[in-house]
Amino acid sequence: MSARRGQPGQSGARGRYRLDPEEAGRGPTVAIGTALDQMLRGRGMEDAVVLGRVVACWEDVVGPQVAQQVRPRLVRSGELVLAVDHPAWATELELSGPRVLARLVEHLGDMAPTSLSVRVEPAARR
Repeated sequence: MSARRGQPGQSGARGRYRLDPEEAGRGPTVAIGTALDQMLRGRGMEDAVVLGRVVACWEDVVGPQVAQQVRPRLVRSGELVLAVDHPAWATELELSGPRVLARLVEHLGDMAPTSLSVRVEPAARR
């Protein structure tokens, strides 16, 4: 019998896959985060990997009060785009931008964004 991947629908839910029992335990074990990073990088989506890492450490980087008001939205070619709901927060982030970028380097090393921009978005859009 040949080893094969599970077929769509085998788990009883449409669009889900189940590993063939013959394949279970074969090959190296890889953490899901590592596997996801590899998959995204393989598809040219490095910015998505960086955004995920930024989101994961965001509260440690800016503190809980700022993290509630300022959200990382996307990373594009090394630029971190942040969303705020009030222009005062945009001003605050523009002034503290170098410090935020330095803290991101502490957490992410070479993966850290090199610049940031801030967008004001009404709370309803966030």
